[in-house]
Amino acid sequence: MINKLYYMDTLTAKRNLFSLILILFSSAAYPQNQKHLMFNDSTLKISEISANSIHSDFGPSVVQDSLYFTSFNDKLSEKSDSKLRKKEYYDLFKTKIDNLGYAIGEREPIKEFATHYNDGPVSYCEKTGELFVTQNYADQSAKLRPFQKETNRLRIVIAKKMNGKWNQITDFPFNNPEYSVGHPALTMSGDTLFFASDMPGGYGATDLYMSVWKDGKWNAPVNLGPKVNTSGKDEFPFITGNSYSERFLIFASTGHSSKGGFDLYFKRLNDTKDEIHQFTEPINSTYDDFAMALPENVEFGFLTSNRPGTGSDDIYRLTFDKFISYWQEIFVFDAKTVKPIPQAHVDFCNLNDGETDIDGKVSFLIEKNSVCKVTASALGYKENSKLIKVGKPIQGTILKDTIFLEMIVNKKITLRNIYYDFDRWNILPESATELDHLVSLMKENPEMKVELSAHTDERGTEKYNLKLSQLRAQSAVDYIISKGIDKVRIIGHGYGKSQLINKCNKDCTPVQHRENRRTEIYIPGFLRGEPVKQKVGDYSDGNPDHTQGYSPINERGSQVEDENLKSVVGTRFFLIFGSFKDKAKALKLVSQLNTEGNEAIIADDSEHVKVGIEYSNLRQAKKALGDRKIQYPDVWIYTFL
Repeated sequence: MINKLYYMDTLTAKRNLFSLILILFSSAAYPQNQKHLMFNDSTLKISEISANSIHSDFGPSVVQDSLYFTSFNDKLSEKSDSKLRKKEYYDLFKTKIDNLGYAIGEREPIKEFATHYNDGPVSYCEKTGELFVTQNYADQSAKLRPFQKETNRLRIVIAKKMNGKWNQITDFPFNNPEYSVGHPALTMSGDTLFFASDMPGGYGATDLYMSVWKDGKWNAPVNLGPKVNTSGKDEFPFITGNSYSERFLIFASTGHSSKGGFDLYFKRLNDTKDEIHQFTEPINSTYDDFAMALPENVEFGFLTSNRPGTGSDDIYRLTFDKFISYWQEIFVFDAKTVKPIPQAHVDFCNLNDGETDIDGKVSFLIEKNSVCKVTASALGYKENSKLIKVGKPIQGTILKDTIFLEMIVNKKITLRNIYYDFDRWNILPESATELDHLVSLMKENPEMKVELSAHTDERGTEKYNLKLSQLRAQSAVDYIISKGIDKVRIIGHGYGKSQLINKCNKDCTPVQHRENRRTEIYIPGFLRGEPVKQKVGDYSDGNPDHTQGYSPINERGSQVEDENLKSVVGTRFFLIFGSFKDKAKALKLVSQLNTEGNEAIIADDSEHVKVGIEYSNLRQAKKALGDRKIQYPDVWIYTFL
């Protein structure tokens, strides 16, 4: 049978001298095989949780901030497991866990499930709020021996919390008293259920199945097939979530290449060609290892093993180094007006590049524990770089940084991608993009005026080249005017071959000739007195450093003085402590901060939910930033209208 109630009676324990050696080193680090993918280049460690009893504890499952598991009543500690299994019931217990997976509270029974049934293991879906629970059918004819194999099949019941208490709302429709259905494992979306069963038609003693919620009901179970299921027992499924590089099915099996008894295995869920992979030590041992659970967005998990420990079966906390990437958002702003610069080119770690959107933003993926140089450039601005340091923030964090660019004035700027064919003056298609950048720059700065100059290579007479260059300059000017720029704001001049870059005479290569055929712009100094229409601002200390672990988001930028915002009416100023995609996590941080005596609120939820404290002006916000840096190293200032 598939419940721990039964296989404990039938499995032969895998105990030998090597097992004793393994336990002696159970806290040591073992390099995990690269092929496992879930723990890419990682180091695994395993240790017992403090909530284990002297009896059997198994089937861990993370439900919100608690670890649910199955065990005997603590009042029965004087009885042996064999006696308990004859006359007592397994109950569901829970213990609080911290953000590192340590049990921080006392184990306590979940009273709603203190029934005349065996309860557990369970699976919880945060999206639907449903708890799928393994229970046995009641058999009133077997009062003295309620767990005889022929009378105690398993079923799955579905519960939901109502007024803070679990209430059974329905049964899984494919339960059947003629066979067992148990060990539920839900996907994060809550629309697919994996489970174990010994229903007829399987490949072994127990097989793994899946059922999909469609058209308002659970559809008929489908066997996972002979690649997963064996002639032995295949049980205790678990499905990883979105924080892993791929979706994986984890399960326990006595088949495959088991050392004897249950071992833990995994495979890519949506890849029919993927092989079954066996976890190595210290996950698997020469004992029974089963019932693994890996919560989302953390680098710890839990498993069950009957290796020598506190009880006959114990729950172990597993830690590992998981491959984690974060979305890094780069905002590029004008250093003086603090306005976003669209179409700015951003080079990210010399690996990727991209252009900013209308909000001055571009996003890249960055790995944990990495240092990356980001360089931003835009037409009419001086190039600027920033070194980004990423430690190990909470998984799911959106990292943000701001790069400020200073406008180039009173200096010639070459439009690098404005080229002309020999003896021609029309704009080539590849040149239009660069001219569009100039149009965008002029629209963002309505008081800007531009002088545009065109140059030829040295072939031909001076008179001819002077005329040709004027035609080329006028061609570019006409294009810019056609995009809505007032003709009084731009003027074009042709200089022929009087200002060559490459003075190579007849020895010039085709590339050198093309470089000489160039277009330049010159931006005279001008005043920018229009009000700043600022969407996003960041006024912290200018030193990007994401190595701190407190804040779920870290944003750094260049410091801007109060004078830059004097003309901005209705600007709000916040000291931000965290930014989340999940509003529930944001509200949790609000509660935590207010418990400490703050007046935290949701500052902005237009894109990501930001948690902060509001101040009446930038000066007050900057003072608060300095005061709170010691306690909250990663706070930052955020402004918006």
